Amino acid sequence: MMIKNDIGLDAGNVYFLLSQRGRLSLRKIGELTHKRESHIFLSLGWLLRENKINAIEQNGEWLFEVKSVMSEIYY
Repeated sequence: MMIKNDIGLDAGNVYFLLSQRGRLSLRKIGELTHKRESHIFLSLGWLLRENKINAIEQNGEWLFEVKSVMSEIYY
């Protein structure tokens, strides 16, 4: 399997994890996914580029969360 496919799958797993668990640190994502750091970085970059997650620096630590999606539209 090509690296692009691997990272795409990893990005999907990270996105699902963030959607289920909420805001997580880079370290916690690594603990929960058991993926190599390089794959986590690439997955987070993929999701950031697709504008699906937010990255927040808090007290010198990076935290990641799924962007809010409005489930209802009011007119």
